[in-house]
Amino acid sequence: MIYFLYGENSYKALRKIREFKAAFVKKAGDAYLIEEYDGNEVPMTGGSFHSALGQISLFAETRLMIFKNVINGDIFKILNENGGYIKTSRDIFVFWEKDLMKHKEILSFFKKFAEKTQETQPLGPKELDLWLRRKAQILGIKLGKEECEIIIDEASDSAEWALENMLEKIMLGGKIESAGKPSSAGANPFAFIEKMFGSKALWALKEMSLSGIEPQRFIYSFLWKLKQKRMADAYLRGILAESAMRRNPKNAEEILEKFIFSLQA
Repeated sequence: MIYFLYGENSYKALRKIREFKAAFVKKAGDAYLIEEYDGNEVPMTGGSFHSALGQISLFAETRLMIFKNVINGDIFKILNENGGYIKTSRDIFVFWEKDLMKHKEILSFFKKFAEKTQETQPLGPKELDLWLRRKAQILGIKLGKEECEIIIDEASDSAEWALENMLEKIMLGGKIESAGKPSSAGANPFAFIEKMFGSKALWALKEMSLSGIEPQRFIYSFLWKLKQKRMADAYLRGILAESAMRRNPKNAEEILEKFIFSLQA
């Protein structure tokens, strides 16, 4: 099975890839294998790509294979020769190509063989404003119209990454230098994050609850920290916990507690 993402919006593409990972882990249970290749970090040769396609896992029934910006002339030739095999394989193949200008025939190939193709376009001004307001609301940050305009104006390229970084700065007590006053709501969830990794996690959860921080607001900050610490397994479990909290907000505290204690195991 093949999924194909294409376009310059890396924020949206990587978020979609995280969703693929979370759904795959949830469905596969304990027996899963995820392999990820990034052509921007290590250029992939035709031989290594062919080898990756042909590998068989002794421990997992299905593999999730993620290829980010790896396609070149040699690899595309292999894809053309093996399109039918990849399409019917029990493994799941996710490709993301940021730039298709040099290889427009790639899109035609994936429209023929992929289960789904999706373009990740950069957001326009109105979409960015809506994205920023929704993200700020989730994080418990109140932003005025002027502050939103300044943040978006300063974000420029790679806007969503820049906007997310600015919101995190506000949560940490930073200022929007071009605006009059920083806007942050209530206690800072980052003050409790490190405590969740130790033996006093239960006390930290109670202390956080008494401070008025909502579990949903906290878990977004916690996911950011797990990403910074490169704790991939914990990050995936956190995504599943966050999803469960959205579906069942009445039991959000219990879901968060179970997730935190799963990190101690």
